[in-house]
Amino acid sequence: MLAGPPPRPAPAPPLPRRRRSLELPEEPHEITYADDDYPLDFDEELEESHSRWRTVVGWALTVAIAIVLSLVIRSFVAHAFHVESGSMEPTLAPGDRILVNKLADNPSRGDLVVFSRPDGDLVKRVVALEGETLYFDDGLLKIGESWLVEPYLSAGTGTYVRAAIPNCDPTEGFGGNEACTVPEGHVFVLGDNRSVSFDSRNFGPVPRESLIGNAALQFWPLGDLRSF
Repeated sequence: MLAGPPPRPAPAPPLPRRRRSLELPEEPHEITYADDDYPLDFDEELEESHSRWRTVVGWALTVAIAIVLSLVIRSFVAHAFHVESGSMEPTLAPGDRILVNKLADNPSRGDLVVFSRPDGDLVKRVVALEGETLYFDDGLLKIGESWLVEPYLSAGTGTYVRAAIPNCDPTEGFGGNEACTVPEGHVFVLGDNRSVSFDSRNFGPVPRESLIGNAALQFWPLGDLRSF
């Protein structure tokens, strides 16, 4: 008699599932950073950005103020003038630079003045004021009844007039070449190097509104620094 197949073994009961528990440290773990790895504080970074911006704005304002002051000084206070000719030698030589005081609006006899003309600015010396009469006599210059003493001229320098002086008031008793009465609101100017100077003997007395100012300081060359 044939026996049937052996009975299948009963399946093993499932193993119980093990529960994993997360064990936390008893004390919180402190995280430390190296100096180079420490995260930047946002407020500190913003403050640094503002500081850089304030520096840039400060420099920009400084430059702007300097430019404005320079323009104001040049327009209303002082003006640098470059001597280009030898007409004022020996007082001023070509290449000298002088500072002109534009606030000086009442020149006196003997002052060095810079004035404007259509052909450019010139520097000359005031020798006569409005209402005064100049007399040219054999190389010498007379103002009214007094001879003009001119220590700034080189020895042997004479003052001569070769033609009638333009724009002079009539002078009684003198020809047109020997005398000139300075009109109101004008000054009569001459260069110290009389033989080569282009001055009031050629173009007449200078209107006061054409005056830029008085020469106040020679600042170049540095070795010849002096005031007038």
